[in-house]
Amino acid sequence: MVTSADEDRIRARFDHWVRGDERVLRRHDETFWMRPASRAEPIAALKEDGFIALPERPDPSVLAVGLA
Repeated sequence: MVTSADEDRIRARFDHWVRGDERVLRRHDETFWMRPASRAEPIAALKEDGFIALPERPDPSVLAVGLA
């Protein structure tokens, strides 16, 4: 996986390789565009669908939610 910034977006490229018998059997590439978001943005979006944020986890990159 490789990520790079492009103005106000993040480009993420994934290279998937399936190997066997010391050779590549299949290869697939995908690119996704993402945008940075504050923690509050996905919490607000999920709240509209009935979810609430659970207490923060030790790893701040993890957002745990549950049904309200």
